[in-house]
Amino acid sequence: MFLPSCNIINPSEKIPAYIQIDSPAFQIKNSTQGTSSQKITDSWVYVNYNLQGVYEMPKKFPVLETGTQEIIVAAGVIQNGVAGTRIAYPFFNPDTFVVNLQSKETYHFKPTFTYKDSVDFLLNEDFESGNKFVKLGGDTTLIRLNDFNVFEGTWCGLIKLDSVSVGAECNSTDTYPFNNNGSQVYIELNYKCNQKFEIGVLANTNGSSIKFYNWNITPKDNWSKIYLNLTEVLQSIIPDNYGVLIRVEKDSSVTTSNVYIDNLKLITFL
Repeated sequence: MFLPSCNIINPSEKIPAYIQIDSPAFQIKNSTQGTSSQKITDSWVYVNYNLQGVYEMPKKFPVLETGTQEIIVAAGVIQNGVAGTRIAYPFFNPDTFVVNLQSKETYHFKPTFTYKDSVDFLLNEDFESGNKFVKLGGDTTLIRLNDFNVFEGTWCGLIKLDSVSVGAECNSTDTYPFNNNGSQVYIELNYKCNQKFEIGVLANTNGSSIKFYNWNITPKDNWSKIYLNLTEVLQSIIPDNYGVLIRVEKDSSVTTSNVYIDNLKLITFL
């Protein structure tokens, strides 16, 4: 005699609930944190502290868990402008919501992210009241600009190169101590440009200064945002202190080179 065994071999599948993560918002807590402009591309979603998945937003996805669940959404960014290096950005607070998940139902959530209270803004240059960069080399330097190209506010920074001025290198007027305690260090930057430029650090150690240009930024016709991870470079050097460098060498295929910069933040943890 053969007994029906379909349910043993193929047990009935769970019917999932669905979560829709909508495009996020970002809020600053005070003016010292600078711009609220961010480029959060992904959501790192945890259900009861277990990673559910990493999703570009907006995104709808199934969840097999039912009942009351805590959903944690961490903000994801593209590190160093390389699409293959997506990370949960360590400087933002995740957003959390609790929901009673029922099979077949869809639950919408629009996360709101903020900076963690422990973030230390070493440099926050929006060019609204001045310019914290000076000429280090080349024919010209980073200047303040207030025309239609400005990203937000009334001012931004500009490096302009032509047949006369073919190179520019500038550094931050201030230097910043490096605390070799494992804390991560990043630069956040709004920019648009018609040729590549470089971001680096000027490391000062035992009375000597060494330049490290490790980050190439490619042309963008419209304003964009990039997150540069300085941590590994600084940990390999262990400088006493360091400054931020910007360098542009004119691309011969461009008649006039324009590199626009705004909201340059150098951040770490307290």
